[in-house]
Amino acid sequence: MTKKEIRFIETIPNETITLAPKSDLVLVGLITQGWEGTREFKIDASGEGSSFRGIFFVLGEKKDSFLVNITSIHNANDTLIHTRVRAALMDSAVCNISGVAKVQEKIIGADSYFSHHTLLLSENSSAKAAPNLEIKSDSVKAGHAASVGKVDEEALFYLLSRGISQKDAKALLVQGFFETEMSGIEDEHIKSVIREALTKFLFK
Repeated sequence: MTKKEIRFIETIPNETITLAPKSDLVLVGLITQGWEGTREFKIDASGEGSSFRGIFFVLGEKKDSFLVNITSIHNANDTLIHTRVRAALMDSAVCNISGVAKVQEKIIGADSYFSHHTLLLSENSSAKAAPNLEIKSDSVKAGHAASVGKVDEEALFYLLSRGISQKDAKALLVQGFFETEMSGIEDEHIKSVIREALTKFLFK
């Protein structure tokens, strides 16, 4: 019987996680401090029937740098690796995250997905999203999504027209941007910690 394990972390690790057969790991990250250099984070689904879901929330400010290559490797049948990144950047913060999904030959039933969406909240902040697929088998399900942009001007104008201040309106839109990934987190305490951190980030 598969047992789900939920871990709450404060950074994207520079390591390889190897999934055991029938394991189910959920990794939720609240990342508020950058690091030097580029990290290599790998998820190796070597155990048949294993699954990994990673949800990372990045809040960057000042000169924070978040550079990481995330690699998903399907080395066994019926494995799932889904990784999602949501980031908001202020000041001169940088968030460059690449996601590579690799499905080896003769692997069947692999399900791989990577997404990276960033909101730029200042003129000097920057981000780069680079999703890639390396599929060597036909019986797989794989996809990716990426976007880098500013707060929706039309939505902001609508809120301003309703008497909401610009700061509060922008904060509401950023909070909504992050809420889209909250449904993937079952632990209510983890959700509350992320929401509290986001509020402090937006209203400093």
